[in-house]
Amino acid sequence: MINIVACASDNYTMQCGVLFYSVCKNNFDEVIRFFVFIDKQFTEEHKNEIRNTISAFPHKSVSFVQVTDEQVDNFLQFECKYYPRHVFFRLLMANLLPVDLKKALYLDCDIIVRHSLSKLWSIDISNYAIGCVRDALEGKIKPFDRLGYDYENGYFNSGVLLVNLEYWRENDLTKKYANFISNNPEKIVLPDQDVLNAVLNDKKFFISFTYNFQSGFLLKDDFMSDYRSVEDKESICASADDPIILHFSGARPWIEGCDHPYKEEFFKYQNKTIWKDEPLWKEQKPFKTKIINFLRPLGAKLGLCHLIPDYYDRSYVLKGHK
Repeated sequence: MINIVACASDNYTMQCGVLFYSVCKNNFDEVIRFFVFIDKQFTEEHKNEIRNTISAFPHKSVSFVQVTDEQVDNFLQFECKYYPRHVFFRLLMANLLPVDLKKALYLDCDIIVRHSLSKLWSIDISNYAIGCVRDALEGKIKPFDRLGYDYENGYFNSGVLLVNLEYWRENDLTKKYANFISNNPEKIVLPDQDVLNAVLNDKKFFISFTYNFQSGFLLKDDFMSDYRSVEDKESICASADDPIILHFSGARPWIEGCDHPYKEEFFKYQNKTIWKDEPLWKEQKPFKTKIINFLRPLGAKLGLCHLIPDYYDRSYVLKGHK
């Protein structure tokens, strides 16, 4: 049995549902239990939409775990205007999930699962707190001095986490997360991700890039730092055309103006759900970015694309979309 956890606000019902549909579609015969951490604003109607999305698939169930304001207030010592409170729910995972669960796979809702999760689920993390993937902008973030640990330990992305719940409970990691937030609020830039990296910096196991293929892995070389090892770059290239988990980090297909090279993969799954006709959200990007996105199609027609910045390496082609 695979236990999958997501954190969703009410206005992210569609994204959560599309994620779950992609999981079910590509793991048809697996027994999967979904757990969704929600707040009190999450409506019964939206719960039923997610229930109905997975009901067509065998051996799948979903439980909604409501996180109270008190639980978060006792844990979180500050507010962050750029990130909703539900991003912190994953830090409470060991306390919120049933005590008989020993392992869970946490997935952000801006993710599509494209293949079987069985190999990922079978990775042995018995001696670690988590299995995780390096952050695409690991070298640019330069978090190590800020968070107070060695550069050699690396920095991971918190969007996909293979979690050893037994380890979390035995080592009281939830309390350690709370203590770090309380004692170091000035160090935290990326709320949940910084906290997890600081506390788990020497307690993690790095897994293949294919299990959390982030938008930053598709950037052109001149937009990337040269910090990556040859092995890392080769592994990223090997995963680029057929990642198992595709993470639309920082580039949301459901928002107007998204230019992610693989955005059609999201719509491929969305179009199989009740949200297939949902209109695109209005973008809230800086004016300069809006102008560039507006001019790029015109530049293509006029042969002037080289004058308009395009951060993505479009030589990569996702399998099935040639």
